[in-house]
Amino acid sequence: MAMGLFTWAKPKGNLFESNSTMQCCLCGSPDDLTGEHKIKASAIRELFSGPMVIGAFDGESRPRFAQSAKSKAFHFRARLCGTCNSSRTSAADLEFTEFDKLARERMEAGLDPGDVFKEPRYTVGGEPYLNLFRYFAKVLACQIAQEDGPRILPVTEFAIGKSDFNPVLLAMDLDPAFLAFSQVLGSQEFAAHGGLAMQLSRLTGLVHCLFSTLTHGKLRYTFSIEFDFRVGLALQRFDPVFHERCVAAHREAVAAKDSG
Repeated sequence: MAMGLFTWAKPKGNLFESNSTMQCCLCGSPDDLTGEHKIKASAIRELFSGPMVIGAFDGESRPRFAQSAKSKAFHFRARLCGTCNSSRTSAADLEFTEFDKLARERMEAGLDPGDVFKEPRYTVGGEPYLNLFRYFAKVLACQIAQEDGPRILPVTEFAIGKSDFNPVLLAMDLDPAFLAFSQVLGSQEFAAHGGLAMQLSRLTGLVHCLFSTLTHGKLRYTFSIEFDFRVGLALQRFDPVFHERCVAAHREAVAAKDSG
């Protein structure tokens, strides 16, 4: 549903800049820093009718209660400046809200949520289409910054409308975690995010994909960026600590899957 793969040659120029919690993770500004929700506050208020139980629900973590959408548990540690958290991304936020409503309505009716892309409004390359993907670019940039990764400029510049080059891929499906949750607790009130995950090239051992997930109700969005070995090598050289953490996290995830 998007352009996806990018290389060292496209887009041109620098690919990475350093990040810190004292800078906006989208533009790098140190001014007027604010928090950003992992799951939109408006979505939390719509999806939940009362106090929420939050946690990993993995049989090991201890779930706890969050009383409202303002809970710190719903916020990234990564920061956004006031401008990036308002005028530069507000159109993307609003577009995602509209798209999410339509997609969840289709899923509830037993239809393919991806059919929303057949609507004239979401013609590839049009402003609503780009704004939708800008929302996922913003969230992915926050997930990367949450793990102390660098600003990946093709992602962050697209997120704030500085570029129309869309590096984000998107897929939608029924979240199996929702099924398990609803079967055990009988509740349909569910939302989740997947943190930052990655894939490694079997040939080079370099990171070639960074992705995350976002679930509203039963609908799961998987959004990612994929890149060739030149970008993976550039990432390893620019931020070897982050790259090695990605490699270690991937190996741990594979080992956990194999042992399960």
